[in-house]
Amino acid sequence: MVWFWRLVLTRDWVPAEMRVRAANKLGEAKSPSAIRSLLQVRHQGNTPVAEAAVAAMKQIGVAAVEPLLKQLTHTVPAERANAAEALGWLGKDARPAVSELMARLSDPQTAVRIRACEALGRIGPGAVESVPEFINWLKDREPRLVETAARALGGIGPLAKDALPALIEQITNFDKAAREAVAEALGKIGSLSRIFVPKLAAQLHHVDADVRETIARALGGIGPEAKAAVPMLSEQLGDVDRAVRAACAKAIGQIGPNAAAAVPRLIELFNDKDYGVREHVAKALAGIGPASAPAVRGLMKLLQDDRGSVRNSAVEALGAIGPAAQGAVSAIKTLAEKDKYAMVRDAATKALSSITSAST
Repeated sequence: MVWFWRLVLTRDWVPAEMRVRAANKLGEAKSPSAIRSLLQVRHQGNTPVAEAAVAAMKQIGVAAVEPLLKQLTHTVPAERANAAEALGWLGKDARPAVSELMARLSDPQTAVRIRACEALGRIGPGAVESVPEFINWLKDREPRLVETAARALGGIGPLAKDALPALIEQITNFDKAAREAVAEALGKIGSLSRIFVPKLAAQLHHVDADVRETIARALGGIGPEAKAAVPMLSEQLGDVDRAVRAACAKAIGQIGPNAAAAVPRLIELFNDKDYGVREHVAKALAGIGPASAPAVRGLMKLLQDDRGSVRNSAVEALGAIGPAAQGAVSAIKTLAEKDKYAMVRDAATKALSSITSAST
């Protein structure tokens, strides 16, 4: 019946629901002969059918690699790009295609190179041998290549540690998308990035606010190992740009208990005019935990904030503080019973449990 479902899938006049069903059937059949039909509908613009085609390809898995490799050397660039993209959908199942995908990194067509790079990133740690080539890409003047290489390195994760120096150099790239991809990669490579924390933190004074925000996000992504950046992040809580203040607060929360020294500075932002900053300040205090006890009084004021998301974050922070937040129990009970948002009521109920059970 594979031939029948292929026919149904590729006919535009067939109702979308039936074509989605056809894609599902082809996925269940796990037949490599369905690959070309699935690729054909992937780029026809019908979102439900296209999504079903991708899901079917993933179901076929390893069996799809061989026919896709044949298409990867097609004379038509678009066909090569589509094959590389499809191999990326397979994720780690496409491990046998790594060497061929690496060969496509030098394809004369940029679109093919980018799709091959993306696919290698989705394969993940199994594509670690591509790291040296991605390091070269990070030195390219074209920001799209820098962005794609950084995302691929993030997909490979900690095994891409050799790329850290090159990634650090690109954290101030003029292109925002490239910077964000670099910050994300640093977080995914994880604690191995800690030796570069001082160099990153020094860029928190960069003249460009977008760069300062990206640096803060990168430090937060590193997590507890970024403890050395806490003094600089605390200082930047006074940044003139609200996005930078929010990013610094978020980073402090991601660093967690190791950022306890930032609590006094966070408290100073309870009256920030931007609700997003107030929300991230409360979240940061929650991330720090019991050491945020000096902030209880200020958090109680945030329980009356006009923004539900701020009240929710304040409640969660008080719950994370635990027994030391006993003085806030009455106010939290009121929210648990009367707040107009269910998420706040639920958070208040959980916080009461954390505070009272820990204190008995």
